[in-house]
Amino acid sequence: MRILLPLLALAACASPAASQRGARGPRAADHVAAADEHAQHAERLARWPDRFAGSSTAVDTASWYRAWDTVSTELRLARQHRTAAAQLVAAYDEACGDRPASEVSISPLERYAVGGAPTEDGALLFLVVEAGSPDELMAAMRCHRAWMMLGRSDMGSCPLDLDGLRVAAWGDAAGITVELRVADKLLVPELQRRAAHDLEAAAQRRAALAPR
Repeated sequence: MRILLPLLALAACASPAASQRGARGPRAADHVAAADEHAQHAERLARWPDRFAGSSTAVDTASWYRAWDTVSTELRLARQHRTAAAQLVAAYDEACGDRPASEVSISPLERYAVGGAPTEDGALLFLVVEAGSPDELMAAMRCHRAWMMLGRSDMGSCPLDLDGLRVAAWGDAAGITVELRVADKLLVPELQRRAAHDLEAAAQRRAALAPR
């Protein structure tokens, strides 16, 4: 079994600012919430009384009149957010198919990692052969990334949830190696912190499942 100490030693190097910079954008749940907010605002605006009706200071509309429809703007923004949410759900359906939630909600890295090491632009993680072939593992990681974009839980410590992440996997009968890289050098410590987090979570998971 490969040791994980070299990577765990870097776990505290990343800053909160790096984590925010690496965000992959609003989740489907965020888009739905924003759409509801815009739709409710549009409804309130539609009920808003005419400020100039019956007023002695009403403008002379024969001289000039300019306006914009804020209700239609709010409704347009609501539609845009709902479309974005639907696209993320479609991406999840494509990546995960009928995989059960109990499977897709746990990162394959957290499920199978047994060691790791930092690299210049990211980290290497070593997984047991039970992770499957490199192709199967890549498909599982893509599915987990798509699941995270639904926004059903906080995944701020998952290395697969970093923006601009590049992933490669290869292996043999001894195990699988996953390479995680980011082009943004400022995100490297954050990626290494997250990889170390998954290694620690994997160790705790194995300990909890071990026969007593």
